[in-house]
Amino acid sequence: MLKISNKALLATLGLLAVLLAGVVAEKLLPSGEQAVALTLPLDKSCDLQQRDCSSSLPGGARVTLSIAPRPIPVLRPLKLVVTVQGATAKKVEVDFAGVEMKMGYNRPLLQSDGNGRFVGETTLPICSVSSMAWRATVLVEVDGKLVAAPFEFVTSRN
Repeated sequence: MLKISNKALLATLGLLAVLLAGVVAEKLLPSGEQAVALTLPLDKSCDLQQRDCSSSLPGGARVTLSIAPRPIPVLRPLKLVVTVQGATAKKVEVDFAGVEMKMGYNRPLLQSDGNGRFVGETTLPICSVSSMAWRATVLVEVDGKLVAAPFEFVTSRN
């Protein structure tokens, strides 16, 4: 009869727990994400509720985010348009995150419709408070590097 010591049994169970945690994390977390090479400064003077917002990319290129309709509602489809001028973007996503409260993963991949213009849709969830501050970070892959351009706005429940 095979006799296993308590130490060996605990070590084996610990190893299995670590392996299981790794498998669960890989299945639950978004995969294949590229690390951000550069995060551009946040322009607090631009409000997406009022107008399109732009940020300068390295090398003089420019990225512009437009969200419609305005005012930006919650629980209704939003049209997203990102325009990249002066550089060739391979991939564009917009990551929506609550500034003061986690609101879950919301990162639509936009589709190119030509000439540096990328379009897509998303919906913002409703929050338990009457107004919610959001950060919309445009993630642009240019020259094999991922550049993040953050913009902020506030939504209100009506």
